[in-house]
Amino acid sequence: MAGGTGDRLKRAQRLVTVQEQMRRAAEIALAATRERAAGIEADRARLLAALASSDHGPMLLEATARRLRNLAAEATALEAEAAAQADAVRERGLARKRAEALTERRAEDHRREVDKRDDLERLDGLAARLGRPGASLP
Repeated sequence: MAGGTGDRLKRAQRLVTVQEQMRRAAEIALAATRERAAGIEADRARLLAALASSDHGPMLLEATARRLRNLAAEATALEAEAAAQADAVRERGLARKRAEALTERRAEDHRREVDKRDDLERLDGLAARLGRPGASLP
């Protein structure tokens, strides 16, 4: 029976490892999305600075406005994606905590099984020393 609890403990530990890897992957995806959003904001700032400092500003106004609208749409989409990814990171963290709690319960179950087996072996040894093989204690 201790083998069964040991197997369950190993599976629970593997689950914790997988949950941690999934959380890290979600964090990396979130960081990449935030980096892309920062790049869009930098593009917008450069575009506005170029428009303000250019003598040809009025001629480029329509193209600049179109590009700014496109950047705003991309930024909005990235914000929504980042929010969804932040939720995923939070959910992965909670899943990892649940897996850790499961692992702790499995470790406790395994420890109890080992203790029980050790106690039974000690009792069997005590009964054998009393010279009554197979005798049970009161």
